[in-house]
Amino acid sequence: MPLWNENAVAVERRGDESVIIGEGTLAALVAGLKTLRASALNGVRVSMPDRHVPPFTFEGQGLVELLKDARRPEARPAKLLAPVVT
Repeated sequence: MPLWNENAVAVERRGDESVIIGEGTLAALVAGLKTLRASALNGVRVSMPDRHVPPFTFEGQGLVELLKDARRPEARPAKLLAPVVT
């Protein structure tokens, strides 16, 4: 079970570079990403850099499942720092 209050960062792969598109608690970041279309999440990875036990990263199907997780507490959506271009 993810720890919703841990710091998290969302990164999008854009060709050869990675762009930080959001940061905040996992709950707030997931709430912000949930506003995007599912197709816009291709190439997006959510990482928890301070976490010392797995899971550290969510992407692909793992990210989709995280967005659907009913156990996520209510949180104010994190404002995305950059537009998603995938």
